[in-house]
Amino acid sequence: MDAAEWFQRWLSGPLDSVGLTMGEFRLLFLLYPNQQITVSDVARQRVRDRANLRLTLLSLERRGLVHRKFVTLPPVETRPSRLPKHKRGQPRIGRRLGMVSLTRGGTAFMRRVLLSQVKLVKSLMRVLSYREQWTLMRLCRTLRECYIVKFVKEIRIEDEDKDLLP
Repeated sequence: MDAAEWFQRWLSGPLDSVGLTMGEFRLLFLLYPNQQITVSDVARQRVRDRANLRLTLLSLERRGLVHRKFVTLPPVETRPSRLPKHKRGQPRIGRRLGMVSLTRGGTAFMRRVLLSQVKLVKSLMRVLSYREQWTLMRLCRTLRECYIVKFVKEIRIEDEDKDLLP
Protein backbone atom coordinates (compact mmCIF):
# COMPACT_ATOMS: atom_id res chain seq x y z
CA MET A 1 0.00 0.00 0.00
CA ASP A 2 2.80 2.41 0.83
CA ALA A 3 4.44 1.84 -2.56
CA ALA A 4 1.16 2.45 -4.41
CA GLU A 5 0.50 5.65 -2.44
CA TRP A 6 4.06 6.83 -3.01
CA PHE A 7 3.79 6.15 -6.74
CA GLN A 8 0.45 7.93 -6.99
CA ARG A 9 1.79 10.97 -5.07
CA TRP A 10 4.83 11.05 -7.34
CA LEU A 11 2.68 10.93 -10.48
CA SER A 12 0.18 13.52 -9.26
CA GLY A 13 2.89 16.14 -8.58
CA PRO A 14 3.12 17.45 -12.16
CA LEU A 15 -0.68 17.29 -12.44
CA ASP A 16 -1.02 19.54 -9.39
CA SER A 17 1.17 22.14 -11.09
CA VAL A 18 -1.36 22.44 -13.95
CA GLY A 19 -4.37 22.24 -11.64
CA LEU A 20 -5.52 18.70 -12.45
CA THR A 21 -6.50 15.94 -10.10
CA MET A 22 -5.68 12.33 -10.93
CA GLY A 23 -9.38 11.68 -11.61
CA GLU A 24 -9.58 14.59 -14.06
CA PHE A 25 -6.42 13.42 -15.81
CA ARG A 26 -7.75 9.89 -16.17
CA LEU A 27 -11.00 11.23 -17.64
CA LEU A 28 -9.11 13.41 -20.13
CA PHE A 29 -6.93 10.41 -21.00
CA LEU A 30 -10.07 8.43 -21.91
CA LEU A 31 -11.12 11.17 -24.32
CA TYR A 32 -7.68 11.72 -25.88
CA PRO A 33 -7.23 11.99 -28.86
CA ASN A 34 -10.42 13.32 -30.44
CA GLN A 35 -12.72 10.67 -29.04
CA GLN A 36 -16.38 11.29 -28.33
CA ILE A 37 -17.87 8.99 -25.72
CA THR A 38 -21.12 8.75 -23.77
CA VAL A 39 -21.19 9.79 -20.13
CA SER A 40 -22.43 6.30 -19.21
CA ASP A 41 -19.43 4.70 -20.93
CA VAL A 42 -17.04 7.07 -19.15
CA ALA A 43 -18.65 6.18 -15.82
CA ARG A 44 -18.43 2.47 -16.60
CA GLN A 45 -14.75 2.68 -17.60
CA ARG A 46 -13.86 4.82 -14.59
CA VAL A 47 -15.95 2.57 -12.28
CA ARG A 48 -17.87 5.53 -10.89
CA ASP A 49 -21.51 6.45 -11.00
CA ARG A 50 -22.69 9.26 -13.25
CA ALA A 51 -23.55 11.57 -10.34
CA ASN A 52 -19.94 11.56 -9.08
CA LEU A 53 -18.64 11.96 -12.61
CA ARG A 54 -20.80 15.04 -13.10
CA LEU A 55 -18.66 17.16 -10.74
CA THR A 56 -15.47 16.21 -12.56
CA LEU A 57 -17.07 16.98 -15.92
CA LEU A 58 -18.34 20.37 -14.69
CA SER A 59 -14.87 21.30 -13.46
CA LEU A 60 -13.26 20.38 -16.79
CA GLU A 61 -16.04 22.07 -18.75
CA ARG A 62 -15.57 25.33 -16.82
CA ARG A 63 -11.89 25.26 -17.75
CA GLY A 64 -12.81 24.78 -21.42
CA LEU A 65 -11.16 21.36 -21.71
CA VAL A 66 -14.25 19.25 -22.46
CA HIS A 67 -17.53 19.81 -24.22
CA ARG A 68 -20.78 18.07 -23.26
CA LYS A 69 -23.80 17.79 -25.48
CA PHE A 70 -26.97 15.75 -25.59
CA VAL A 71 -27.98 13.74 -28.64
CA THR A 72 -31.14 11.82 -29.40
CA LEU A 73 -30.82 8.45 -31.04
CA PRO A 74 -33.33 7.43 -33.69
CA PRO A 75 -36.19 5.35 -32.30
CA VAL A 76 -35.87 1.59 -32.49
CA GLU A 77 -37.98 0.01 -35.20
CA THR A 78 -40.80 -2.00 -33.65
CA ARG A 79 -44.02 -3.49 -34.89
CA PRO A 80 -47.08 -1.40 -34.01
CA SER A 81 -48.57 -4.39 -32.21
CA ARG A 82 -45.70 -4.18 -29.68
CA LEU A 83 -46.67 -0.60 -28.67
CA PRO A 84 -49.43 0.29 -26.22
CA LYS A 85 -52.62 1.23 -28.06
CA HIS A 86 -52.52 4.87 -26.94
CA LYS A 87 -49.02 5.30 -28.44
CA ARG A 88 -49.70 3.75 -31.84
CA GLY A 89 -49.54 6.22 -34.70
CA GLN A 90 -47.79 8.89 -32.59
CA PRO A 91 -44.28 10.07 -33.43
CA ARG A 92 -41.66 8.24 -31.37
CA ILE A 93 -38.52 9.70 -29.86
CA GLY A 94 -35.29 7.77 -29.41
CA ARG A 95 -33.18 7.60 -26.28
CA ARG A 96 -31.27 10.73 -25.15
CA LEU A 97 -27.58 10.36 -24.42
CA GLY A 98 -25.03 12.72 -22.94
CA MET A 99 -21.84 12.85 -25.00
CA VAL A 100 -18.44 14.15 -23.88
CA SER A 101 -15.51 15.16 -26.06
CA LEU A 102 -12.31 17.17 -25.77
CA THR A 103 -12.28 20.72 -27.07
CA ARG A 104 -9.40 21.90 -29.28
CA GLY A 105 -7.88 23.56 -26.25
CA GLY A 106 -8.40 20.38 -24.24
CA THR A 107 -6.61 18.32 -26.88
CA ALA A 108 -3.63 20.70 -26.92
CA PHE A 109 -3.57 20.81 -23.11
CA MET A 110 -3.73 17.02 -22.87
CA ARG A 111 -0.90 16.64 -25.37
CA ARG A 112 1.37 18.81 -23.20
CA VAL A 113 0.37 17.13 -19.94
CA LEU A 114 0.61 13.65 -21.39
CA LEU A 115 4.15 14.27 -22.66
CA SER A 116 5.31 15.28 -19.19
CA GLN A 117 3.55 12.30 -17.58
CA VAL A 118 5.09 9.85 -20.07
CA LYS A 119 8.53 11.29 -19.39
CA LEU A 120 7.99 10.96 -15.64
CA VAL A 121 6.81 7.34 -15.86
CA LYS A 122 9.70 6.41 -18.17
CA SER A 123 12.18 7.98 -15.76
CA LEU A 124 10.69 6.06 -12.82
CA MET A 125 10.64 2.79 -14.73
CA ARG A 126 14.24 3.12 -15.93
CA VAL A 127 15.33 2.71 -12.32
CA LEU A 128 14.25 -0.93 -12.65
CA SER A 129 16.15 -3.48 -14.69
CA TYR A 130 14.51 -5.04 -17.74
CA ARG A 131 13.69 -8.21 -15.78
CA GLU A 132 12.16 -6.20 -12.91
CA GLN A 133 10.05 -4.16 -15.36
CA TRP A 134 8.82 -7.34 -17.04
CA THR A 135 7.93 -8.90 -13.67
CA LEU A 136 6.11 -5.76 -12.56
CA MET A 137 4.17 -5.69 -15.84
CA ARG A 138 3.14 -9.34 -15.43
CA LEU A 139 2.09 -8.81 -11.80
CA CYS A 140 0.00 -5.75 -12.67
CA ARG A 141 -1.67 -7.57 -15.58
CA THR A 142 -2.50 -10.54 -13.35
CA LEU A 143 -4.00 -8.28 -10.67
CA ARG A 144 -5.95 -6.28 -13.25
CA GLU A 145 -7.43 -9.45 -14.80
CA CYS A 146 -8.60 -10.35 -11.29
CA TYR A 147 -8.94 -14.09 -11.37
CA ILE A 148 -12.27 -13.99 -9.58
CA VAL A 149 -12.60 -17.74 -8.94
CA LYS A 150 -9.18 -17.89 -7.32
CA PHE A 151 -10.00 -14.74 -5.32
CA VAL A 152 -13.30 -16.17 -4.03
CA LYS A 153 -11.63 -19.45 -3.03
CA GLU A 154 -8.89 -17.55 -1.21
CA ILE A 155 -11.28 -15.21 0.60
CA ARG A 156 -13.40 -18.15 1.84
CA ILE A 157 -10.47 -20.01 3.38
CA GLU A 158 -10.47 -19.79 7.15
CA ASP A 159 -7.71 -17.56 8.41
CA GLU A 160 -5.03 -19.56 10.17
CA ASP A 161 -3.49 -16.34 11.41
CA LYS A 162 -6.64 -14.89 13.01
CA ASP A 163 -5.40 -15.96 16.46
CA LEU A 164 -2.31 -13.78 16.01
CA LEU A 165 -4.37 -10.58 15.88
CA PRO A 166 -4.91 -8.75 19.17
